[in-house]
Amino acid sequence: MPRPKPVITVAVVFFVFCLGLSLAWGQNDVLTQHNDNTRAGLNSNETLLTPANVMVRSFGKLFAQSVDGIIVGQPLYASNVLMNDGQVHNVVYVATQHNTVYAFDADSTQGKNASPLWSVSLNGGGTSDPIADFGCTGTHYTEIGIMSTPVIDSGKTTVYVVAKTLNGSVRNFSLHALDITTGSERLGGPAIITGTAPSSNGSGTFNPIYQMQRPALLLQNGVIYIGFGGNGCDTFAYNGWFFAYSSQTLQQEGAFLVTPDGRQGSIWQGGSGPAADANGYIYVATANGTYDGPAGASDFGDSVLKMGWNGNVFGVLDFFTPYNQLQLAQLDLDLGSAGPLVLPDQPGLYPHELIVGGKEGGLYLINRDELGQFNADADNVIQSIPHAAASELNGVPAYWNNSVYVAGDVDYIKQYSLVNGLLMQQPVSQTTVLFGGAGPASTSITANGNSGGVLWAIRHTNPALFAFDPTNLANKFYDSTLALSGRDKMVPVARFVTPTISNGKVYIGGTAALEVYGLLPALSVVTGNNQTGMEKTVLPLGLSVVATDSYGFGPLAGVVVTCKDGGVGGLFGAGGVFYPSPIQRTTDATGKIAFSYQLPPKPRAVTITCSSLGYVSALLRETSAVGPPVKMSIVSGNNQTAAPNTPLAAPLMVKVLDANGFGVPGVTVNFTDNGAGGTFVATSVVTGAIGTATAQYTTGPNTGKVTITASTAGLNSLNLVVTVQ
Repeated sequence: MPRPKPVITVAVVFFVFCLGLSLAWGQNDVLTQHNDNTRAGLNSNETLLTPANVMVRSFGKLFAQSVDGIIVGQPLYASNVLMNDGQVHNVVYVATQHNTVYAFDADSTQGKNASPLWSVSLNGGGTSDPIADFGCTGTHYTEIGIMSTPVIDSGKTTVYVVAKTLNGSVRNFSLHALDITTGSERLGGPAIITGTAPSSNGSGTFNPIYQMQRPALLLQNGVIYIGFGGNGCDTFAYNGWFFAYSSQTLQQEGAFLVTPDGRQGSIWQGGSGPAADANGYIYVATANGTYDGPAGASDFGDSVLKMGWNGNVFGVLDFFTPYNQLQLAQLDLDLGSAGPLVLPDQPGLYPHELIVGGKEGGLYLINRDELGQFNADADNVIQSIPHAAASELNGVPAYWNNSVYVAGDVDYIKQYSLVNGLLMQQPVSQTTVLFGGAGPASTSITANGNSGGVLWAIRHTNPALFAFDPTNLANKFYDSTLALSGRDKMVPVARFVTPTISNGKVYIGGTAALEVYGLLPALSVVTGNNQTGMEKTVLPLGLSVVATDSYGFGPLAGVVVTCKDGGVGGLFGAGGVFYPSPIQRTTDATGKIAFSYQLPPKPRAVTITCSSLGYVSALLRETSAVGPPVKMSIVSGNNQTAAPNTPLAAPLMVKVLDANGFGVPGVTVNFTDNGAGGTFVATSVVTGAIGTATAQYTTGPNTGKVTITASTAGLNSLNLVVTVQ
């Protein structure tokens, strides 16, 4: 096949690269690990999930799909795919350690979507490779099957997957090219991965027994790049390998041995894939292993390698090795525990930069045009921040809006700003949540261009999903552990798993299931809100609530809804029968429930809450009010005795009542002593909040019985008696 020529075709490759990213972002596809070949982890075209709605009230777990093994690689997302059922689906693809690849509808589990759109085993008559066969715990798994994140071509025809199998006593890694619509093999696959390289110590033949294919696959310019390291059992002899296979023929195009005259030098990168820049150059970070210095320039343990083609030979074009490489190797402080992040062009002296970090927790900002190679006294890099994280870095940082987001083990996620092509020495913000214990947080970012950003993070110990404000990480938008009744409880996850976010949903691969989070479906009011009626009466309009999907898929039938009024004493009616709170109803074919409501026996504000687990609740606010006045009663002040021209010791008090005996406020009551010669402070008094009217009375000059009449329009009058003597 034609080789990429990065120097001659810079402008063309850059145009194609940017066009490819533009198309992918416009469709919200996530076809490769951490969103694109720079490994920035950014979906900049997310308009559904925003800082305004990513909160426990409106965001949470939507559904899950069971799988047959641990999902280690990142889920991939392809939009608008015409699948083998004849329907167009948004599809999420996951692969397990049991060597099964699944294609699920990305939006629902309803109807036929309850099952995978397709699933296929890549065991080929054998099994996945039992880790127990090697006498060590390795990487904390029970088997090695498909561990890396697959990759999908930009045309969305093929998903490329690498699986490890055991057939009898034969172990192999195989590259598969699967039709994304059916799961069937394409291009004559699978291709068994083999390789040789010049070596002076006998390690020049690829030995799949002790190897692990951990880093995500890279598809660049028609070539699939595949990195290998050890299986976690460092007592065995292994080496790092890097292969290139044609994406059209599955034929091997190149094989590179990291330490041909030494040992180890894994390419694992915490699961992150090799990165590529707009010129077609490829970057990997290697783990602890042999480094033979500039003189030998053949063994590249603990190094960052710039890879490419020299004619038909695939190999190292440039490299960076830390000055303390020997110490890193001796202390198992892999530089290659995290992968490189290719930055967009920067202002300043070094427009082409990448960032990489490792188990020491430091960051290196490197000039991609001249990586710096090796200096025994000091690192030839643009910049280094020795303790950017408290300890080990894995995976790859995320990037958005001139900020780099770094997650270290047993540390807080930190935001480092880039100013004129240089990192600030101190973080400008960090989370208040501590991550680590089983690996640091894995992060991704969504945004609508340069605004509306959300930083997503998975905690692997006590698994949980978090969302933070990327402009100020101390501001936490969402925490899955805060949802009531365990609604959003996350299944256990493997170390370093990374969330995939597209079209308003978050996809997380677990140890036994794919979990999907997103905007919760909602219950909303249709009729009957904000009514006022007399206490103990049925509201004039019936109440109804509808269950709807938050993504525009229409009303939802069969949803069990519980409605309650907080115990205020109202009654819910259905079919002419009334029941005390709460009641349960199931939405009909139109997604609705309907009921009547009898107001409680006291005047008060009433909030009716209709809820269902996993739904945003609907609130109806009603008012139980007093009825019209129907009678008056004497409260106090009757039958007093006083001397002539003397104020009564107690005021005269009456109460205006409705039909249920509750006081009616705002009614005018008139008082008169019927010509007895006494005086009132006021002869017309308006009833107060509890329906009482009070009159202050001073007797007249004559002795005898005085009848004081209290009256109001439309009601019978009351007579109070005062004795003057």
